[in-house]
Amino acid sequence: MPTEVSIDPTTPTLEAPINVRTVFSVLRALVGIVSWTSPSASWKVFGVGAIGGDSRPSLITRLFGVRELALAAGLRSPDHTVRTATLRAGLIVDGVDVVASIIALRKGAPKQIWLTFVAGAATFIGLGILALAKESSLSPS
Repeated sequence: MPTEVSIDPTTPTLEAPINVRTVFSVLRALVGIVSWTSPSASWKVFGVGAIGGDSRPSLITRLFGVRELALAAGLRSPDHTVRTATLRAGLIVDGVDVVASIIALRKGAPKQIWLTFVAGAATFIGLGILALAKESSLSPS
């Protein structure tokens, strides 16, 4: 026979609430690190295919990686204004990434891009909106 468990609201729990901004910054940093350190690995992860021997795709991938690292760093700032500006910039960047991915698909890019770039950018938009809402609630108005 099951017993009823009583939960005292004054008793602290071991579970910490998930900090969306922290999760978001870690995800951006991971994307940035992989893109910077191993462009060929990031191309495989993102489903673009083999990077080949041309050095230009590696350069562009590393530039993308630095962008992600810069956004991740901005999300970790102790300054509310910097975090808010970074979140807003990230929403613009991720929105433009969706548009760029759709253009690439129309020009014959692999359909896998729907699952990687479009879904990834859309996820980042969702996380950005959540984090921005939380950041707004913390605003020192």
